[in-house]
Amino acid sequence: MTRKKLDFSRYDDAELAAQMMPRQAVPDAETWLAGDQQLTAELKQRATVIENRRYGPGPRQVADIYPAEDPGSPVLVFIHGGYWRALSKEVFGYVAGPLQARGISVVLPNYDLCPAISLSAMVTEVAGALRWVHENAGAFNGDPGSFHIAGHSAGAHLAAMMLSRDWAAEGLPQLRIKSAMLISGLYDLTPIPRLPVQADIRLQAAEIPGLSPLALPLHGNPHCVVAVGGDEPPLWVAQSRAYNDKLRQEGRTAQLMILPETHHYSVIRNLAHDDGTLAPMLVNLVQGCA
Repeated sequence: MTRKKLDFSRYDDAELAAQMMPRQAVPDAETWLAGDQQLTAELKQRATVIENRRYGPGPRQVADIYPAEDPGSPVLVFIHGGYWRALSKEVFGYVAGPLQARGISVVLPNYDLCPAISLSAMVTEVAGALRWVHENAGAFNGDPGSFHIAGHSAGAHLAAMMLSRDWAAEGLPQLRIKSAMLISGLYDLTPIPRLPVQADIRLQAAEIPGLSPLALPLHGNPHCVVAVGGDEPPLWVAQSRAYNDKLRQEGRTAQLMILPETHHYSVIRNLAHDDGTLAPMLVNLVQGCA
């Protein structure tokens, strides 16, 4: 079956920005982000956390680790978003709360941002973070044989890039990603050069195919949930639909979740509490694929 390609050509630049710039689509985005940061600060007051563990030489190559209580627990790496040019683990650390409470070790890496580094270099940094977590999982009660990833927005893009990475060819056949939850991600980077973020990202046309998960082969056989807010702009939702279709057409187990009355910043808040839609789903995904 041939996948339907996303068509960005029928939008002018202003329309494309309205579709593909979440802070335009959600006028109170900064209020949501401030709330996220407060939730993370509150979690750190009550949870066990190892802060700023270095995994590489770059200025931002540090990670926060929320270890499970028991040795041999599943480990999940959560990759934050910010359109590859902003935000940090200090904003989204709260996602670790329900997972850690259910016996899952969680690692949130920072990574260097555009324009200080290229998007290609960023992908390499995130891959380095996964390698480091896999090699050191036992030090924070994690089982490297039960390895999982999740991400939001640009972080979902980076997580999807990890699903297209041939770890065995890199000498790491033991690094097997068992499951992935990709939330409101970008999987076709074709429109990026036409968006305001291009001033920082500086994406070259020749780089787009190699940095678009929709165009790349998959490796491994993770179980996947592809989630997106139902109130996000149609083009943003279409990216998640297309990536879910790719996963299923290439024989992976995948589920598309379109959360009603949910926008780009409220969809990730679903991971804050057990009564959200996504938090128990992520716990069940990890534990079911452990």
